[in-house]
Amino acid sequence: MTATNIRKGESFIWLPPRSVGERAFATEPLLVALLLGPDGAGYQRISLDALPALNSVTLLFDARDVALLRAKVPPLSGAKLRSALPNLVEDQLLQDASSCAFALGPPTGSEGERLVAVIDRNWLEFVLGAFERRGVKVQAAWPAQLALPMTGKGNWSLLCLPDGLALRSDTAAGLGWPAAEDAQGRQEALISLLASAGKCAGGKVVVFAHDDDWHEPIEGALAALELTLDGNMHRMPAPQPAAVDLLAGRTRRGAFSWLHDINWRAWRWPGALAAAALAVWLVGLNVHWAQLAQERDELRGALETSFRRTFPEAKVVVDPVLQMEREVAALRTRSGQSGPGDFVPLLARLGQALGAQSLDALESVDYRDGALRVKFRAAVVQTRAARDSLLEACRRVGLRLEFDQPRESSLAAAVKVM
Repeated sequence: MTATNIRKGESFIWLPPRSVGERAFATEPLLVALLLGPDGAGYQRISLDALPALNSVTLLFDARDVALLRAKVPPLSGAKLRSALPNLVEDQLLQDASSCAFALGPPTGSEGERLVAVIDRNWLEFVLGAFERRGVKVQAAWPAQLALPMTGKGNWSLLCLPDGLALRSDTAAGLGWPAAEDAQGRQEALISLLASAGKCAGGKVVVFAHDDDWHEPIEGALAALELTLDGNMHRMPAPQPAAVDLLAGRTRRGAFSWLHDINWRAWRWPGALAAAALAVWLVGLNVHWAQLAQERDELRGALETSFRRTFPEAKVVVDPVLQMEREVAALRTRSGQSGPGDFVPLLARLGQALGAQSLDALESVDYRDGALRVKFRAAVVQTRAARDSLLEACRRVGLRLEFDQPRESSLAAAVKVM
């Protein structure tokens, strides 16, 4: 499969090994990216910071960072199977199983045996998080050795990257190896990798190389191991779908882990419109509040002006409405008139509300601070209907009747002008 066979919109990135370090991963041109350009698809060396805007991408983790193991898997499913995987392959690992992520692959052919891909969890999360923070959705993460095409039964597929090697020796087997920059170092790396992979059943190796500098080291390594190059050396292919996805081994924690699955780039314009609408609403709300505050100040100023014009002797105006009521009540008292909140008018209105039963409805009456404190006879307010009827009658004559307690047993109440 050639680099021009990728579908429109697909992007593949071969990642450097974890040994390059997290800082170099972002700033140095260590990624090998297969991107669609004006002239079609092509590979290029690039850094993470220099990547163009991408909606989604498929990542290929370096073969040196992914261990492909085989384990007999019990008949479990779901969370129980994920919990059991570390224990099934723990004896085959060189590092603590608790620091690894495990992705389960297809059966390998033996009864009950399946492929298990293992990668360091911190490195997996770091890489995925680096792309997600840039608004790129990672749709798949494959081991690089399993993404190489298999061209014939028993043949091997070998990929030569600028700083590493990836070998696929079977449908579910492969490994990686570091490589030097000089021809002699590359040849030694090739010999070590091919020798450690065992015996090639087909006797032929299909070679894909990033550049032509690999031609001489490849010929020397194959001749030393008595292996045959299958055809000519090919340019880097478009990756084949791997049998295992490392995203399956990702375990997110927290109640809001679903946020990582959102394509925030697709929501940037709706989000901008929503933010603009919110800003307009807040501005309008503040303008309306300012208008109401201005009206309040104008009304208060008019009340104060009216009060000072009517009572010019007042030196300080704090509450013009309350002060006006007090001055009017004082004028009425000095002229010998009673106000609606005086004892006699209040008692008269209460008698009007009580009607025919007013003669023997009250046990005691007390007047204080413009309000009557009355105590009713039990027969007058012993039922809820009688209390409601009395409250309505007081309301009709402009009085507010408030019992001390809402219970029917309460006989004391306060009577005020509404």
